[in-house]
Amino acid sequence: MENHDFAWAAGFFDGEGWANRSGRGVQSRINQAGVDGIPEVLTKFRRIVGVGRIKGPVIVEGKQPLYFWEATSRPDLVQVVERIGPWLCSVKRAQFARTLDGPLPAQVWPGSMSEELAWAGGFFDGEGSTCLDKHRTHADFFVPVLYVPQSAASGIAPELLRLQSAVGLGTISGLRKSKPPRKPYRRWRVFTIEKVFRALHMLWPFIGNVKREQARRAMQIVLAQPDLVRGNPAFGVSGARYCLRGHDKWNAPIRPFKGRGKNEEDPMNHLRQCLACVREAAQARRNKKRRR
Repeated sequence: MENHDFAWAAGFFDGEGWANRSGRGVQSRINQAGVDGIPEVLTKFRRIVGVGRIKGPVIVEGKQPLYFWEATSRPDLVQVVERIGPWLCSVKRAQFARTLDGPLPAQVWPGSMSEELAWAGGFFDGEGSTCLDKHRTHADFFVPVLYVPQSAASGIAPELLRLQSAVGLGTISGLRKSKPPRKPYRRWRVFTIEKVFRALHMLWPFIGNVKREQARRAMQIVLAQPDLVRGNPAFGVSGARYCLRGHDKWNAPIRPFKGRGKNEEDPMNHLRQCLACVREAAQARRNKKRRR
């Protein structure tokens, strides 16, 4: 086994696994649903850690068949920790330390970029998805989104921060409420076709066939859509000399545009709108207030 395998298994356990004491013994478990038999990610995890058993399916009406990997002896959990412990995040390391009542192997992350991406691939295999959101302004159009939710006792879950750092893309949302008994959570998301492609390109060598096929289906739908026209045709052509009302934007008898804040990064912004129209609209708003 290579470090990339252990890093992937640690990421998968960070997303789906848990460890705790059970009666007089110890127990560790990973649940995973699968409609086509035992999920390949459970088989892969079992092969990497070398211990434990895969059980199931557990059939519940209205839900997908549930399979799970389980280890119930102290020697098995010790071997799991020896193999993936150095790459685990703080929450699951604390679970193993409490369960085994002893020190864990030293943490080795953040490691190389490829090892961090392997961890991210395992975490995405456990918690992530590629989905489609409706376009905010164009009906019947969809935008791709990479989505990973995670709850934390306080602040931002360290797993989300690590995922964002490993991939180098994505935003983490504010706290979102969930229906009881689920805990409030935050979301790591990647938007726009270009950024989703970049993120998938980095994760692709490390994610399983289920997540790959999910991503393929989503991107096929997005790429089958016609390209959207940039801008609003009602505003005229960006950078044109004359606006739709006939004003000469290049020689408008008003003082030059001076940006504030982020607008300073675009020195040509005064050519992207008609300042004469802006002045007339502002005057109309002032007159409307006076008439009230």
